Parts: sequence; structure tokens; C-alpha cells
Amino acid sequence: MPEAAKPSETEYLEIDHPWVSHQHVPIYEFAFPAEASDEELAAFVRAREDWATRAHYPVAWVVELSNLTKANAMQRRTFAEHLKRFEGHDVLWNGGSALIVPSGWLRGLVTAVFWISPPKFPHQAFAKRSDALEWAQLQLDAKIAECRAHSQVRATR
Repeated sequence: MPEAAKPSETEYLEIDHPWVSHQHVPIYEFAFPAEASDEELAAFVRAREDWATRAHYPVAWVVELSNLTKANAMQRRTFAEHLKRFEGHDVLWNGGSALIVPSGWLRGLVTAVFWISPPKFPHQAFAKRSDALEWAQLQLDAKIAECRAHSQVRATR
């Protein structure tokens, strides 16, 4: 694990895309919109991947998935390919992804997909944003502690 300490607030990087909220960084929030073009999704994916090349610190995600069922097949593929490319960053730095899925049916679908192909980082589905944010903060705190402990171990060798 790379060395990391919690950066000061001014060191956190924003993801340059309107779907992303930076209100609680280093907990990043994003929501799939009710309607999005393939080009808009491609711009979002590029923005996240560009950010990941520079953001080398613990983070957590809160992702609103209510509109996920409105994504067309091409968009689902684009996002799946993005997640594969993004996995290296997630493995190193993602303390956890809290997925907001208010519908019980959609929560079941997300759980089933992750059971078949589980992410390599903590994740959990929630009906409410407040619960998702609370869990994401706990996961982030644990990731920061893990990075600090690893950094101290390396310093003593």
C-alpha cells in the first residue's frame, strides 16, 4: 500500500464534471442523471479517470443509482469498462462505495451483480443518502487509519 496521510482540505482534487458533488470530500458523491447521452457519460468517465491519475489519497464514494435502469446497453458497457480501468485506483485508495438504491428491486439487482462479480473494495447498498454518507465516513476513516499504519510500518524498516 502506498504511503498516505490525510491531505489538508485544500489538497483534495475535484472531479471536473457536473454529476459529481464535492460537498464532503474526500467522500465524493455522484448520481446518474435521469437522462444522459452517450457523450455525457463518456465525458464523466474521462473526468473520473483523469482525476484518478492525480488523486493519491484515501477516498470513499456515495453513488446514487436510482436512474441506473435508464442507461442504455452502450452506456452500461461504457461504465462497466470504466470500472475495470478504475479498479487499480479503487483497490489502493477506495475505503468504500456506498450505493444509494431506494428501490428494493434495484437493491436486489445490484446485490446479485456484485455477488457474481464482487468489487475489490468495501461496498454496501442503502435506501437513504444519510445512511450511505454515515457508512462512507466510517469506511474512509478506516482506510485513512490503514494507510497511516502502513506508512508507520514502512518507516520502521
